[in-house]
Parts: sequence; C-alpha cells; structure tokens
Amino acid sequence: MKGSGFRWLVLAVLVAGTAMLNYSNMVFASRPADVMAQFAMDQAQLTAISSIAVLPGALFSIALGNWFDRHGARGVRWAGAALIALAACCQLWRAYADSYPALFAITFLSGALFLPTQVLPAKLIEAWFPRQQMGMAMGVFGASAGVGIMAVFAFGSLFPSTTMALLSCAVGFGCVAVLWAAFAKLPERGSGQGTGVDARAGAPKVDLKAVITSKSMWMVMVCAAFAAGAPLFLNSYMLNAFVAKGMDPAAGSMLAVVFNLSLVLGAVFAGALASRTGRYNLPYLVLCLAGGALFLVAYLVPVGPQTFALLALAGFLGAGSLALNLARIGLLPLTGEFGPESIGIAGGMNNTAMGVGMFVIPTVAAALLGDNYLGVFVTLLGFFAVMGLVGGLVAPELGEKGALARRAVETAEGRAEG
Repeated sequence: MKGSGFRWLVLAVLVAGTAMLNYSNMVFASRPADVMAQFAMDQAQLTAISSIAVLPGALFSIALGNWFDRHGARGVRWAGAALIALAACCQLWRAYADSYPALFAITFLSGALFLPTQVLPAKLIEAWFPRQQMGMAMGVFGASAGVGIMAVFAFGSLFPSTTMALLSCAVGFGCVAVLWAAFAKLPERGSGQGTGVDARAGAPKVDLKAVITSKSMWMVMVCAAFAAGAPLFLNSYMLNAFVAKGMDPAAGSMLAVVFNLSLVLGAVFAGALASRTGRYNLPYLVLCLAGGALFLVAYLVPVGPQTFALLALAGFLGAGSLALNLARIGLLPLTGEFGPESIGIAGGMNNTAMGVGMFVIPTVAAALLGDNYLGVFVTLLGFFAVMGLVGGLVAPELGEKGALARRAVETAEGRAEG
C-alpha cells in the first residue's frame, strides 16, 4: 500500500492532465493573428476551435464514467493511460493539419480520447483524500486549467511557427500518458483512504439512474457549465477586446498571463477557504458575485495598471466558481441521493456539463456578440450571477460543518458503537 503522501502524486497527475487540455485548447488564441491567417478563421471560428476539444465531454462522459465505475482499478489506470496515449498521437497528427476542417476534426478526436483526465478526477480524489481535505485538493485541481492557459499565453506566441506550438501539445499529452500509467491508481480496498462518505447503508454498487435523477447533481452541473465556459469565453476574447481599447498587443498577452495566474492562485485560495470554514455555499456566493462584478469594472475603466489589478482580482475571486463546485462532486453522496460507488458517473455527468458549457457558451455567445466587447463583459457578469445564486443559495451545503456532513459523522459513530 502506498503511503498517504502518494495521494499528492495522484493529484499532480490530474493537474497535469487538465493543464495540458487547456494548453492545447488555447494554443490557437495565444497566437490569434498567425492562426487566423494560416487557417482563414474569423473570431467565431477561433472561439470554436479553442473549445471543440471539450465537446466530447458533453457526449461521452456519462458512459465513460459508468464504464470506469464498473471496471475498477485496472480500467482506471491502464485503459485510461491507453486512451491518453492515443490522444497524444492525435495531437502529433494535428500539428500537420493543412485546413481548418481537418484541424477541427482532429482536435475533436483528441479531446474524446483524452477524456479520462476529465471524467476520473472526482473518483480519484474522492478515493484518496479525506473529507476535511476535499476543498483544498479540489482547489489545487481547480487551478490546473489556469496553469495550462497561463503557460500557453506565456509561451505560445514565442514558438517560431504554429506547427511547433502544436507539437508542444503532443509532447505534453505524451508526458501525461506516462504519468497516468505510473500514478493514476485507486487505493487498495480497506486502506482507510478517501472521504469515508457512507450516506446510505447498502447503497447499490453502481447506480446510473440515481445519479441522473439527483437534484443536487443537476445543480452542480448548472454551475459547472458556466464555471467552465466563462473563463474560456473570456480568454478567447481577451487580447482582441483590450487591444481594441488601445492596449499594446504585447501588454495584452501579459494581461492574459496575469489573469490566468490569478485563476491558479484563486482556485487554491477558494479551496483553502472552504476547508478552513467547513462550508461551501457562502464562500461560493460571495466569490462568484464579487468576481463577476469586477470583470465588468476591469473592462469599463481606462486601460492602464488598474486594468491588470482589477482583472487579476476578478480572476482570483472568480476562480472559486470552478474550484468549489468541483469539490462538491465527491461529497454528493452525503445527500443520500446516490452512493459513493457511483462517483465516476457523477464525475462524468459533471464533465458533460462542463463540455457543454465550454463549447456551447463561448461559441454561441461569440456568434451573438461578435465584436461587441462591452456585451462580452456584461454577459460574464450574468454567468457569475447565475452560478452564485444556484451554487450559493439553492445547492445543499456539503461542507464539513454543514448538517449533512455532521449527520454522516453521527451515523458512522453510531455504527462503530453498535
């Protein structure tokens, strides 16, 4: 049995997977002029190619999560690694695509094969981390998207050609496949790892219907769709929006790096805050509403140092919209709506929502808004308001100090005494 420190290696692999997915998605937006000229794209097509890799999550995640729940540790580790390795091969193929339709199709296929990195985090983190550390663990994982986006905005424009930039994605995917095979393991039965969630005695081993009909799951999914779609939507517009206001393109690239760094730090902060307070809903409400308002203010003020400061603060606060929502998935069995054995399905459903949000929200909004940059930031505020109200006021409290968690502890103690 691995020591408890092994859980952090598992988490590091999950972070690397999501970071590389987002790096691969945003490599186009990191060098928009070159990419749009080479493949004859307009803004809507640029947004679409930056988000198409997440669409398979909307189509296949529930079925894949159900498959992993039924096939256990060997399926999670070895089938997962094999699929990720095939995704790396697609990334290599993509580097030599010679048309927009080919680029689009290969990116979609790569995203489908890379799905283990998006479906399985909730299952693996729930299996390895105790309930008291769930907020911190998911906060770190929630930072992974920002890590990838920050890296690609920092380095994507420095590659001598788009082909070289795309080859860097293939290398990164290959590294994730190797790391997955080495460390993406479930703990041994009876090891004492994980949240210890046991809300229902005798819960069925895998219950697809219970997860699909869970009201709490659907509330988490609503928040997931907007939390995943909003940053991608903003990143696809950020350079063009602020350059149009008079910002130098080099400064615009730096602004994107600063913003995505703030997402990384904010996700960790939000997770630590939830773990410290033992609650999710109130922090979620405050972080979402404050972050959404600051995004709009950052665009309205004149371009300057204040733009960097306000956008960084908005990202720092708004990052909690994804981090805290992810932390809820492994804790949903506390509601009694389904058992912990079905966390893979829950992760698949959440990734379905994220896939819809990351493709439909940016693509539809870009098609409707075009170059209306003020409309972009007003729309962002609306997204964060929806998340705050649903996730902060309507969703059940799953934090350590909430009634559901206390009830689970009392039930476990009663069984131990019996």
